Amino acid sequence: MSGSRRRHKEGVEGRKRALPRAGTCPPSPVRQNAEAHRDRDGAAFASLTIRQPQSGYRFSIDSVLLADFASAFCGEVVLDLGTGCGVALLLLSRMCGSLRYGVGVEVQRELYEFARGNIEENGFSGSLSAVHGDFREKLPGLSGGSFDLVISNPPYRRVGDGRRNPDPQKEIARHEVMCTMPELFRSAGRYLSPTGRFAMLGLPQRLGEMLSCATAERIFPDTLRFVHPYPDKPANLLLFAASRRKPPEFSVLPPLAVYSEKGRYHPDVERIYQAVNPASPD
Repeated sequence: MSGSRRRHKEGVEGRKRALPRAGTCPPSPVRQNAEAHRDRDGAAFASLTIRQPQSGYRFSIDSVLLADFASAFCGEVVLDLGTGCGVALLLLSRMCGSLRYGVGVEVQRELYEFARGNIEENGFSGSLSAVHGDFREKLPGLSGGSFDLVISNPPYRRVGDGRRNPDPQKEIARHEVMCTMPELFRSAGRYLSPTGRFAMLGLPQRLGEMLSCATAERIFPDTLRFVHPYPDKPANLLLFAASRRKPPEFSVLPPLAVYSEKGRYHPDVERIYQAVNPASPD
């Protein structure tokens, strides 16, 4: 067995031992400041209960789009950098049959507590875990080079780009207060296995920076998808993936429109939701 494969296997086994056993997580203390996520029709996810703060940071459809995009690259061991309430990681666990172990890292204590509670409440304590800490630093139990897939829905804007949000949680989620893009790519590169993939969301106007950061960390960009609010509107988001191993080609996927008309999701987005909320049999 080659040295890189041996280190990868050892890292996977290390994560397996470090994950909590089912039922061992104590109840989260943040339930009094929580509510279950409601989608556009007022119905909770059929297969998941997602609790989040009633004020401050609240997740959006971005997490759903990231989970769908990343599911195409899913391996056995997944790391979510800046997991928030754990939404993308939980959705990915529903979409990806090969996922055996997943870890979400969150620097904000309250959001970490929500992530931990959501993992427990949805019955994933045996396969998913949440870690409270700054992923830019070395964290106990997280082995470098051991994750098949690293995902992130990072802050989209640099500090000074646009108005600052007075709410600390929202400011950290929207602006690079805690982590810059180069630091994000450096962290992703540290945890990727020799054949691992990194998938993230970002702004189209920062694509050049993403490509530059990937090159600096020797991660090879391989897949791109632009996200449009409506079919006839310019893209306002992009989904970006890069591989530790150089790909044979660079793929640009068909654009994704979120809405087909005001208040109605595009059929492509409806299909993504159906992957999480399969119709009940008659």
